[in-house]
Amino acid sequence: MDMFQKLEKALKRIHHTRKNKLFFIQFILFFDILCAQIDQRFDLYDWEIIRKNESINSISEGYQYIFFATDANGLLRFNKFSRNFDSNLFLGQGIKSNKIKHVYVDKNTGILWIIGNRGLEFSNTREGNWNTIQLNNLSINSLRTIEDLGSSKNFLWIKTSSNFIKADHVSGSFLGVFSYPDEENIDWGDMSFKNRFISKDFLFEDYFVEEGWLLGSDSAADNNGIFHDYNSLLITENGFSWIGLSNGQLLYIDDFSKTISPKTVGIAVSVPLTISIENDIWIGGINNSQISGISSIDNSFNEINNFLETNYSGFFSTDFYSSEIIKNEVWFGSDGRVVVYDKRSDFFRTLGYEKGIPSQRIEFIEYLDGKVYIASKSDLIVLDKKSKKIINSQISNLIKRSNLSISYLDVIDDKLHLSLNGRVYVFDKEENINVKKFEFLFKENFRVNGIYGTENFLFFSSENGILNIRDNKFIPSSLYFNNKVNDILLINNNLYIGTSGGLAIYDMDEEQLNNFYDFSFIRNIFKLEHIDEFLVLLTSTGLIKLRLSL
Repeated sequence: MDMFQKLEKALKRIHHTRKNKLFFIQFILFFDILCAQIDQRFDLYDWEIIRKNESINSISEGYQYIFFATDANGLLRFNKFSRNFDSNLFLGQGIKSNKIKHVYVDKNTGILWIIGNRGLEFSNTREGNWNTIQLNNLSINSLRTIEDLGSSKNFLWIKTSSNFIKADHVSGSFLGVFSYPDEENIDWGDMSFKNRFISKDFLFEDYFVEEGWLLGSDSAADNNGIFHDYNSLLITENGFSWIGLSNGQLLYIDDFSKTISPKTVGIAVSVPLTISIENDIWIGGINNSQISGISSIDNSFNEINNFLETNYSGFFSTDFYSSEIIKNEVWFGSDGRVVVYDKRSDFFRTLGYEKGIPSQRIEFIEYLDGKVYIASKSDLIVLDKKSKKIINSQISNLIKRSNLSISYLDVIDDKLHLSLNGRVYVFDKEENINVKKFEFLFKENFRVNGIYGTENFLFFSSENGILNIRDNKFIPSSLYFNNKVNDILLINNNLYIGTSGGLAIYDMDEEQLNNFYDFSFIRNIFKLEHIDEFLVLLTSTGLIKLRLSL
């Protein structure tokens, strides 16, 4: 029975009974529940997003987790038993709001409630199967007017700037507007935060604050002297409390050791563009803030370290577009500069025009046999890895002499592969050129804008599609809706294609498209990587993990 059949049946019951008033109330409650249907599009935790945090707006304690409402990373979850952050809850788990202002766990029902830019949302499982009620169905005109969320034994309450909204604490159905609640013993989420704080229920002077932070009455100063407002506070009964800050960081309070520790829960960049992996994961990209940074993440994704330019000399404020891990160093390409981080000495060094670095955006950095190839779209230089001095290069001379444009550069099978003016050039370690293998492409005017290699495969992408060089098979761009190809990854004979419009999965055996994900939280995909059981996507919305069924 579909929704309309159910509605028709309910209306007939109202029409034919003498107890119309009673059934009308039942119908309204029933209709509200129908309007809050569970979103079944997503499998729980198949998708996870890691973004630059903007604000910790609200904190609530559940049975297993501490929940943090954020402006960028959905609902963060801290496992009280493992004492680690688990996978966050966001659009990929069916939540409709991308900015969450309030979170509240109702201890009476166990239901997890949030208020975000798409309305009042709730989950009976406290982690998935989300229901949504629009704010206008609760007589609320604006998200900005909502100040707090709470509950009594029998009802859910929403405090706005002008009144109180009473709702059913199971279905979220609207029950009325009050100038003040008509019952006592309401457990509020964040409303009493400032009052508790000012009344000295929590005394900073009793604690040691780590990493050089200084805590004031209404804000905290980090080790660079930058102040961040207190947004939210949770005081627990188990000795571990939390303060949420306006910059997206957390202060973790341990009553047993009497310490307060800053916690980073997001990456440093707003838009991740480049990723390099060895024993750890390094992320660079567009910062969209006054402070530039890069991020290092362990392969289990449990620990994030952000390296900010305010903490290091030799680290100029900039965005990063390319990267390469070379032994104990991580190289990042920016606008007319290359930033080199020495992992052993924890030191940054910036290479600029004095080293011959191209003045344009550094799109590619590759390493081969002691040489570092650094390229913009119109120029390429070669540096000695150890001395950082420029080396005379046949490739560089060819590009400059012939006025060639670089659309792609990669090291595949110990050979340097370049797409120059849409044609493929391959050089060995001694920079001897070999183009004969791909002459047929030139005759057919197949203009290559991407080169992607594996141990056994080589793929060329163009505006028209993807060419599998080994099997000489062509995948037309119409299969992935003519989106621009930004990266390709082959895993177990499935070709994962990162495009400007989403993720395409192409079955190499069946020669057909298996799936195309164009969810709003994905959008433009820049890079793809395979780490353990996850496909990692660098996208315009953040770093996304997709759990693979291998």
